[in-house]
Amino acid sequence: MLAPNDASIVPILTAACSAAQYERERTAVGEIVERHGGSVRWQCSRRFDRAFASVDLREESGVAALRAATGATVYDATLIALAVSPTLPEALPALEEALAGTGRPAGVVFADVRDGALCVAWDLAQTDAGVVMAAVDAELRRFAAARTVELLSPLPLAAMTAIVAEGLNAPEIAPDRVLEALIEGRYAVRD
Repeated sequence: MLAPNDASIVPILTAACSAAQYERERTAVGEIVERHGGSVRWQCSRRFDRAFASVDLREESGVAALRAATGATVYDATLIALAVSPTLPEALPALEEALAGTGRPAGVVFADVRDGALCVAWDLAQTDAGVVMAAVDAELRRFAAARTVELLSPLPLAAMTAIVAEGLNAPEIAPDRVLEALIEGRYAVRD
């Protein structure tokens, strides 16, 4: 039996597209999700030209329909995407090399520089958020630089609670203990 923070309670896909494609893809993904009894949450950053959807599709036919009907890139994983803005722009090439180069963490699916920030996305099941942020901070120390971070992707409840539980060293924090989700009916244990 898995502990609540060991894995997502519900398998979540991530769809990614440019901000320019956002409206079209939001409509297409929304129709498929509605038809197949799932749910979707979008987040779009026009500044960084990125849009992400957290998609819960319980039917395999819905996943196939999603892949066929959308121009978005669909990942079979819960991705977290961030825009990391260093206080010194000179640090951006080193950050990009650390997270997009040959020695990058295993779960990183992309990392590129956009509008003064490094946009990076990775699979939370493969690479812990702490690993990616430690790599960022190691590179920034070389430049005596600080950072600001903007979340670019919506996170499912299981991913949010796992990150918080790890960051606070509080393993008791789990999706089934988040009062707001229980009240809204967003959390349900599924076999």
